[in-house]
Amino acid sequence: MTHVRIKDSGFTLVELVVALAIFTVVLGATAQALISYYSALDFQNQRNSALRNCAAVISQMREVRDDNPDDFPGAIIAEWQDNTTIDGAGTLPQETITVNYTDTNADPIEVTVRSQWVDLRGRPVAMSITTMLTGV
Repeated sequence: MTHVRIKDSGFTLVELVVALAIFTVVLGATAQALISYYSALDFQNQRNSALRNCAAVISQMREVRDDNPDDFPGAIIAEWQDNTTIDGAGTLPQETITVNYTDTNADPIEVTVRSQWVDLRGRPVAMSITTMLTGV
């Protein structure tokens, strides 16, 4: 009598568990990479927004200077007093924008516009732009 052996096909339980473990590790690493990427992308977008907000304040200062050529730097300092927070200028979460001058009587005047906000993880972040403005 001949015995015909039927070959077992399919995966064993051990093979399935190992494959599932490898898949879980790869999926976890991919998810962590995507989360890190999103966090870095969001932080960079916030930095760009802060930079644009500071540049907008400096642009407004230049407009005031151009509109008042005989009153430099008085017109600028009257509009944006030294070391004060600008209300409503920020677009980021809890953003405050402050303006500082090195010497309010100088020509050219050194202006520093500083943006402070809270990032996605709740950490305080700051960025500033410094420029020189001169009378027309």
